[in-house]
Amino acid sequence: MRKYLTEGDGVFVEQGSGLMIPEDRRRRKRRADDVRWGEDLVKRYEFLLHHTRDNIFTVRYQDKNILDANTAAVNTYQYSLAEFRSMTMDDLQPAGLTPHLAPRPGAGSRVVVFETTHRRKNGETFPVEVSSQGVMMGGERVLLCMVGDLSEKKQSEEAHRRSENNLRALLNAVTESLLLVDKSGTVLAANEMFAKRLRRPIDGIIGANFYDLLPPDTARERRKQAEKVLSGGKPVRFVDIRNSRYIDQVIYPVCDDRGEVARLAFFGADITQRREMEKELEAMALSDQLTGLYNRRGFFTLAPRELKRAERSAKGLLLFFADVDGLKEINDRFGHEEGDRALSAAAKILTQTFRGSDVISRIGGDEFAVLVTDTDETLMEKMLLRLYRLINNFNGRKAARYKLAISIGHAFCNPRNPATLDELISQADQRMYRMKKIKYRQA
Repeated sequence: MRKYLTEGDGVFVEQGSGLMIPEDRRRRKRRADDVRWGEDLVKRYEFLLHHTRDNIFTVRYQDKNILDANTAAVNTYQYSLAEFRSMTMDDLQPAGLTPHLAPRPGAGSRVVVFETTHRRKNGETFPVEVSSQGVMMGGERVLLCMVGDLSEKKQSEEAHRRSENNLRALLNAVTESLLLVDKSGTVLAANEMFAKRLRRPIDGIIGANFYDLLPPDTARERRKQAEKVLSGGKPVRFVDIRNSRYIDQVIYPVCDDRGEVARLAFFGADITQRREMEKELEAMALSDQLTGLYNRRGFFTLAPRELKRAERSAKGLLLFFADVDGLKEINDRFGHEEGDRALSAAAKILTQTFRGSDVISRIGGDEFAVLVTDTDETLMEKMLLRLYRLINNFNGRKAARYKLAISIGHAFCNPRNPATLDELISQADQRMYRMKKIKYRQA
């Protein structure tokens, strides 16, 4: 039969047993149980107090006198238990020191946590964290204070701070831009050069998402490049043109201990000066030093490109071949410097005759070639008339010591029946020499 208790006239009756327990006997039993539970609690507390590695103090709430300290505290502070009992918790701090409250997330409202500095018996100080909680013990209100030594933590933080400072100094010592992001694009580190190129303060970059700092089109392109590095594990290189500057950028994978890409490092080198130098060198390599026109190499580099472009766009081309007549006679009579001036004058006349978009070149000696783009054969006569008018104007000067003469031939590239560059050169060259022969006959 199931047993349960019911309450009658001042007694508890246990149903089914025939027993009746008076109420005062029940209360005495409860008090005895409470005493035994309290004794067990004290024993457990004393065991914890003297066997844990943490420094634990029992402190009277009213005057902060130390009532007890565990073995760990005795060993740490080098005071005996008797010496501790003659001290307060404030005596463990250097004079005039104000503790720093350090609220601990999730701690109860009865727990106070703060950081301060304590002093050992030999005068040595060390940083500590004190966690204090009020309890009732033996009918008296006391504080249980657990004191943790923060020396290793502070040393680790200081080492980390020095490491960060050294890293920051190293990053800023690099004259090119550096950036470190995680896989999602959150900026972990950046140097001042990167911030300068991005035109943002460094504090506004660290912790932000790198792609959010870029224009939308650029951000999409960088994400694609970053995803390629993350998936392939190989660097990606590209040139970024920003604010009229050329930035040679490389995205490097940074792997973890397992060899998986965990971060991305962006390195950017300003190559604007190098690009300008390359252009200058290229211009020098493709230019004639005497006339400033394209040289033979420049002509045969650009002309094939223009033929392909004309074929794609179905536009016509005109090729002119020109030769300065009597250059040898000018050199013999007036010297090679005057012959160079004659060549320069011929180059200037050609430049004034044709457009800036046309390929005008001196291909060697007294020979010139001009490729006129986006045109038709009907413009050929207009261009020749302009050329002859400019030659006559030059010869009409009073200071002219000789008559400048230019023989010229042409060839037309029909978009419906395109010709090769060699074919055009051959046609223009033949017509030029036919003109030269006619001049000699007339002379």
